[in-house]
Amino acid sequence: MPCTRLSAGALALIIGVSLVASAPAARAEDTPETSAEGQGADDALLLTLDEVEARARRSDDLQAEQQARRDHARWQSYRADRAWWPKLEAQTLVAPVPANADPSRIDENLDEILALNLGPLVRQTARVIVPVYTFGRIGLAQELAEVGVDVAEIQAAEAVETQLLRARQAFFGRQLAEAFGSLLTEGEALVNQTLRDMEDARDFGEADFSTEDLRRLQIFKAELDTMVLDNARLRDLSESALRYITEVDQPLSVPPLDPAQADMPLASLQACQSFAEANRPDLKKLAGAIRARELQSTMARRDFLPNVFAAADFGFAWSTESPALQRVCRRAASGEPCVNVDTLWTRPYSNPLNSLTFGVALGLRWNFDFAQQRGKVGEADAKLAELKAQARRARGAVALEVEQAWRTAADARERLHIEQRRLDAARRWRNQYGLTQELSEATDMRDALDPLRAYYEAQVAVLESAHSYLDARARLARAIGAPSLDRLSDLGGQPATN
Repeated sequence: MPCTRLSAGALALIIGVSLVASAPAARAEDTPETSAEGQGADDALLLTLDEVEARARRSDDLQAEQQARRDHARWQSYRADRAWWPKLEAQTLVAPVPANADPSRIDENLDEILALNLGPLVRQTARVIVPVYTFGRIGLAQELAEVGVDVAEIQAAEAVETQLLRARQAFFGRQLAEAFGSLLTEGEALVNQTLRDMEDARDFGEADFSTEDLRRLQIFKAELDTMVLDNARLRDLSESALRYITEVDQPLSVPPLDPAQADMPLASLQACQSFAEANRPDLKKLAGAIRARELQSTMARRDFLPNVFAAADFGFAWSTESPALQRVCRRAASGEPCVNVDTLWTRPYSNPLNSLTFGVALGLRWNFDFAQQRGKVGEADAKLAELKAQARRARGAVALEVEQAWRTAADARERLHIEQRRLDAARRWRNQYGLTQELSEATDMRDALDPLRAYYEAQVAVLESAHSYLDARARLARAIGAPSLDRLSDLGGQPATN
């Protein structure tokens, strides 16, 4: 909004300068009548575009966010690389057991329990499982994790490019505010001094101008104050954005916008589209996503095959209690009944409450849910086909987006050339009336206003067109994935990478 109002409000500057041209006293007092807009500049930190970009890249929050994303992907890769490591499963059990437990006499066991004649049983088991052969599952998981690491790097570069676009836009906006501020400061000083002189002359009865000229100047003085206010808002907002992006706590200043330096060459549309196809972050992410879907589809097919593993089991049990003694059956001869069954007892052959076990095995782990496995394969294939179709559409959409951004930049540059020619013609026309000299009495003030109006409007138009071209270049650099604005001038070589 400030830019458009400045173009319309250039008349305030024109009227002020034209009237001051006929008032030598006003010109002599230009220097002390300066705006307070530039006060405190000595305390401000002067930043160039390169310094702003460097500080934007080094933003602590941005770096922390991207490092966290990289760490997440790398830890996934860490897990995949160590999938061959042995897996240990352990279980600890503590339970109460009755004293003199007899597996064949349940009633006696219940009596012991009701009498609270109990003791602890501690059982510990451990199993070590080592993958032997997974039919490529681990290799696929490792490759899938590497794709995730690459995508994390691409996302980090994309976030940096977005940050750079915001930094460049804030910098160019601050430059435009500085350039407009110079014009407004000059015009404000001239208008204020001339208005005071005219009012003094009218008060003392020495006015040699019409009341219409005085009212016109007062009206445009109000418009000028509005433009100063709008430009101050543009300056403050752009500076706040710069301080936020660069993480600088002190006031900032930037060099004023120079249309001559803004007129930088632009690479061809074909070069920009080729560069975008090779370097655009979202296209790189799509390529990574397609590779990930291919790996997932292959992994879904491997679910029909078993996993070969080796396992080792270890366990022990201990208790303060012991099982009940067992009767011993003694026969005088084979087939005869047992004798002395009530007096002959012995301990069990094995004590289940105190044991130690160990075993080694080689096994296959199958999953025979064929319907679900077949459905997973179909889903993976469908997602892969959908992603490939989206990638083909995305390439066309990116080419169209780059063309739009390129044509916007090319049109902005051509407009800048047109406005520069307009400014040159307006300067020549203005010089015919001797802007730096007093207007003669024979000169009609109304006729002098037209060249002055054309000159200041052309100045504002050149600044606006230069800012538009710089902003369009920044958007084009973001659209093609260029790491710097300088790449837009020459893309004839191999495409650069971030």
